[in-house]
Amino acid sequence: MNLGAIVEVAIGLIFVWIVLSLTIIQIQEWISVRLDKRARDMEEAIHEMLANPNLKAQFYDHPVIRALTAKKRKEPSRIPRWLYRYPILRGFTKEIRKLPSYIPSQQFSLALFDIAITAGTESSLIQQGLLKIRDDLENEQKMSPEQAVITELNLLIEFARSAAATEAGTAFTRRTLAALKTKAEELSLKYPELRPLIDATLEEAGRRKEEIEDLLKNKEAPRGDDAFTSLKRGVAALSVISPEVNQTLNALLLNIEEYVGEKESKLAKARQNVENWFDDSMDRVSGVYKRYSQWLALIIGLILAAVLNVDSVDLTLYLWREPAVRQALAENARTFELTQADLEANPEEALQNFRNQFVGLSLPIGWGFTRVQSTAFYDDQCQLFPAEGQSFGLPVIGSDLCITPPNSNNQANLGLKVMGILLTALAARQGAPFWFDVLKRVVNLRGTGANPAEKETK
Repeated sequence: MNLGAIVEVAIGLIFVWIVLSLTIIQIQEWISVRLDKRARDMEEAIHEMLANPNLKAQFYDHPVIRALTAKKRKEPSRIPRWLYRYPILRGFTKEIRKLPSYIPSQQFSLALFDIAITAGTESSLIQQGLLKIRDDLENEQKMSPEQAVITELNLLIEFARSAAATEAGTAFTRRTLAALKTKAEELSLKYPELRPLIDATLEEAGRRKEEIEDLLKNKEAPRGDDAFTSLKRGVAALSVISPEVNQTLNALLLNIEEYVGEKESKLAKARQNVENWFDDSMDRVSGVYKRYSQWLALIIGLILAAVLNVDSVDLTLYLWREPAVRQALAENARTFELTQADLEANPEEALQNFRNQFVGLSLPIGWGFTRVQSTAFYDDQCQLFPAEGQSFGLPVIGSDLCITPPNSNNQANLGLKVMGILLTALAARQGAPFWFDVLKRVVNLRGTGANPAEKETK
């Protein structure tokens, strides 16, 4: 058995799989960006963790989390894009926030603790209601040029956040809360269509505030001015807003006082527990996204392999019959240098570099069209399951055209073609970093001994 030839065929196959894998990575990344897949998965996970849409909206609108978001302009489809060069039409666009695809655990705990500490304040409840109004307006399908409403709502939401902090920590509770309600009423008078929503928000906030006060009295909530005590009071208030979060945080804060001495250390330990909870949840999200990516890579690989006719079976037979081609690929692999870090950091450049290794080599990749003499049974050059003396081809029903692979071997048939394309897709699914590492190992294996074909030429 010619071991050198087998190794060279393997090198050629791996080279092709790397190119296809890099192409899949680029297409997959484009699809994920267009669909905001990572951000949407994280949003769903955080929604499950907080178990309340208003609380989730408050979390994403927190300055710590909002700093991680990006803004993009949304345009109505009924107006051509090129018309937006005119300033008068730019008012029909609006800015929407693109949710972050990654949130550090430290930022998550900071934002959640800040929300929890102010959870029992009426200003915080009003802020949640205003966020719901704003999000409902932004999510409407009909585009509105009246962006001043969203702008003024954002200003009122910011004031509600500041009022909640003041209400939770200083003696200006009544004054700031009264100012917040006054501004909300002014906004409802300015925009009458918002009046029922704002009135309902103020009424709901007052009702929930009373429920929270009764709850804290009955449970004899802890008293004190330190941050950890304020956090525990806020967590108790969360039982009215989101019982699931209240139960989770109570479990994470359970018995901290018994094994931590100083107050600041209690808060640090509480943050560590919450961060671990978040990291565990994100590990689950990463696992779901990884499985999604694997299936998406397989589907993209099947489509690319079928469209481009990247048939691993046919390619293997071709490389075995053409020693010059496989030796050229093996030599290119030996001299090619690219670290795995560069491969992951810039797959587009890596793809172009790999493509350059195939210049001048006639590989059996792609499809061609040939004309046949008979459209009824097709001639010997266009048979799905060719016999001896016939060639493989895919007949185009109703025409005299036949789709044929280049340099096709006489052993090809529809079953082998499907198997070869499926093998290509499964191999490309492993990813370019995996095959790049394998390629280097195989190249080193080839370098451990002389190629028998090379000995014969000397």
